[in-house]
Amino acid sequence: MVYHLMLHSRCSIAIGFSTNMAVRKMNNMNKNHPVRSLVAALALAGACVLSLPAQAVEVAGIALDDATTLAGQPLVLNGVGLRSKMFIKVYVVGLYLPHKETRPGDVLAMPGAKRVQLVMMRNVGSELLADSLSKGLAENSSKAELAQLQARVDQLKSTMTSLGEARKGSKILLDFQPGVGTHVTVDGKAVGNDIPGDDFYRALLRIWIGDEVASKPLKAELLGLPPT
Repeated sequence: MVYHLMLHSRCSIAIGFSTNMAVRKMNNMNKNHPVRSLVAALALAGACVLSLPAQAVEVAGIALDDATTLAGQPLVLNGVGLRSKMFIKVYVVGLYLPHKETRPGDVLAMPGAKRVQLVMMRNVGSELLADSLSKGLAENSSKAELAQLQARVDQLKSTMTSLGEARKGSKILLDFQPGVGTHVTVDGKAVGNDIPGDDFYRALLRIWIGDEVASKPLKAELLGLPPT
């Protein structure tokens, strides 16, 4: 998978505009205070630098920010890849963590907020999507773990099924917030009730980075490793 960094130029334009404005202000200021004028110009330009937008990583024409914030906690894009099935592009998925990590066990044990972001590449029936997530979760959990999780897996299925259809371009966020649990958002709108438990979100993550994943190359990409 070839990743493409999209650099935003709007702030560069703004920096030039701010600097030009500063120069005009400098010319109008008292010529006895050149240092003060220079400081003002640099401050205006610096303000824009500080507000530079995050870069974006593009996969299959879908751009994901390389950083975000969840519940006040900064997160970085650990990895991103394309989920495809029989040569059909299904969704782009990105994994956001408090810091980058390449080992699945360390990702699962990592404290703090986390996010899995899905961007649909085609229309998918919500029942099919729900069944796919449930199957991946079951295949990466022991029988004992699944018994503990089953009621919450059913809750996730109900939440996803309520969408009716996951439409092409829809952005689905599967967020974990400590003390809250798993929070599902679709195109900026909360869906269903929060699903409690750190153990549930760990099981959810194993769909993509567990031992029995549907796509090993995708697992490697989400862990920031070369595709296997």
